[in-house]
Amino acid sequence: MEILGFSDITWISVIAFVLCVAFGLYMVITKKPGMVRSVNDTARYKDREMYAVKGGRLILIYSSVWLIMLIVSFFNEVIPIIIGILGVCVFGYFWKKMSDEFGPV
Repeated sequence: MEILGFSDITWISVIAFVLCVAFGLYMVITKKPGMVRSVNDTARYKDREMYAVKGGRLILIYSSVWLIMLIVSFFNEVIPIIIGILGVCVFGYFWKKMSDEFGPV
């Protein structure tokens, strides 16, 4: 399917990139987990501030995966999907590692 001449994977990449940058910057700047955990999060953390900063950085790095998918989607429609799947797997691994180190008790 095409919207305004671009494939739907292109638009999904744009939207996901913007959201990842917004959430990542929010977490890094405010040093609060924010909406990633819950707005009314009352859980006890091993280190709440480091959880937010490291998590925000991970989300910002993950946004680069969406940017790469956006660029590659202009040339091919299959490779961005493979990049996205690999990006989610790597992001999940590092998020779990970060959560175990600084996350809720």
